[in-house]
Amino acid sequence: MTDRPAIDLNVEVATAATLDTADAGALIDELLALYATAQEAAAGTDNDPLWVIGVHPSRAMLADALAEGGLVVAREGGSGGRLAGALILNGECAPGYEAVPWGVEADADEVAVVHLLAVRPDLRGRGLMRALMEVAADLARSRGCRVIRLDTLVGNVGAQRAYERLGLACRGAHRLAYGANYDNPAEPNFVLYEWELQGEGRPLPASLPPRSAGKSK
Repeated sequence: MTDRPAIDLNVEVATAATLDTADAGALIDELLALYATAQEAAAGTDNDPLWVIGVHPSRAMLADALAEGGLVVAREGGSGGRLAGALILNGECAPGYEAVPWGVEADADEVAVVHLLAVRPDLRGRGLMRALMEVAADLARSRGCRVIRLDTLVGNVGAQRAYERLGLACRGAHRLAYGANYDNPAEPNFVLYEWELQGEGRPLPASLPPRSAGKSK
């Protein structure tokens, strides 16, 4: 499918220091609504993240990301525009990350992990994921990180295709311990990706050759 034209976006890192309590609460309300809309649209498809709104993501999780300066948000037009997408960037990874054959050697404090990447369903194919990831990369570099890593469910092949179109390197399917909501008898349960940040301003690759056989689930 051909991507639709890009839209005018404002993508930035939201921080508690720039918001009063009321504005922070309003932003979290917007984010929970965004995640709920994205989950409803994806439910039962090959792009279903299986989010349980209020649990993952939770209000506390989003408040922590805001307080820690790890919340990246995209809005249509200016800073006051409608929320279009979001992600969380921090150093937290699930048990099982340590067993993945990563391609980039990095200490724990040199690794940034993307969580809860969401794009408003009516704006998919408009360049939002790339824009969010580029800002996340700048934030990761500012923290001294050498690589960004992330994971997606084995059955979430829609997200896998999107990450590979962006040029992230697939490191295969592995078992991660994320809790009961994501647990199942199948081994493995998540597909892992990484993006090397070596070199200031290094962009996402324009494309990536098709993944070798055996990597997709």
